[in-house]
Amino acid sequence: MTEFNFIFKDYSEEESRIYEGAMKEIMQNIKNGMSFRDAVDSVQVDDNELKALIEDDALKILIAELCYVSKIPFEELANMLKLPLETIRKANFEMLEDVQLTLDNTFNKKRKGNA
Repeated sequence: MTEFNFIFKDYSEEESRIYEGAMKEIMQNIKNGMSFRDAVDSVQVDDNELKALIEDDALKILIAELCYVSKIPFEELANMLKLPLETIRKANFEMLEDVQLTLDNTFNKKRKGNA
């Protein structure tokens, strides 16, 4: 597994509001037939770091909901979102790494008191 710093961002109330609003708008745009890129680009978020996190999360949520829950193949999702298949695969891998790191962090926190 690739090593990287796993950082949970603590959002301010304003950032949370922006995040939630942008996420809803992106998902609705995709439901309305927009490509992923157009859906993300149509959302106004002034903070570039926050917008990048929103974009990253939106793609991972779509992969989880459509590929893992609804059983849509990666190839079909890539076509639906008008993204390269490699982008879907890379985001999926990162999502699985996120899950693994979350599990590891949770497990390690629980073990510290039981040593």
